Amino acid sequence: VFIVFLMIYYLAFLRTLDTPITNVINSFALHVGSQIKTGTLLGALYSAFFGGLFFIVIYMEAVFMALLRGGQSPVLLMLLYVFGIFISYNLDYFIGRRLANISKSLISPKKFYKVKGFLNRHGPWAIFVFNLLPLPSQILSTILGVFKYNRLRFNVFFMSGQILKYVLIIVAYIFIF
Repeated sequence: VFIVFLMIYYLAFLRTLDTPITNVINSFALHVGSQIKTGTLLGALYSAFFGGLFFIVIYMEAVFMALLRGGQSPVLLMLLYVFGIFISYNLDYFIGRRLANISKSLISPKKFYKVKGFLNRHGPWAIFVFNLLPLPSQILSTILGVFKYNRLRFNVFFMSGQILKYVLIIVAYIFIF
């Protein structure tokens, strides 16, 4: 809630101020937006990183498909996406682990305990399947951080699911388009 409030406050009031800090933020935001819009490889990295953060909603699979249609190398695009996701999901995990109280206020307790029960029943394969499907796995990474889930297991099952998902998207794209 606090992060959303800060974003709204910035967009409503601070963006129009002419201070060095707001100028840097505005120029960076314009740079990121233009890179994503024009479909550059740097834009792919930005969209994967920002889309992987649990408090920013971006349909990463749709952006990935748009970048594929833009003519980017599928393998390089997937590597950049996986790298950006790796960084952002580990940041989500870190936020969940170190700032558990704030994370719990941003994500409902009902969701927390529903995920915990699901993981207890299905184990780490649930993490793999959750990442393989186009589901909001960013929130799951934060919840796993709050529960202090094993970091190595987290990365192995998270990234395996993400890699397989994007490989399947590339294969489908090649055969359909």
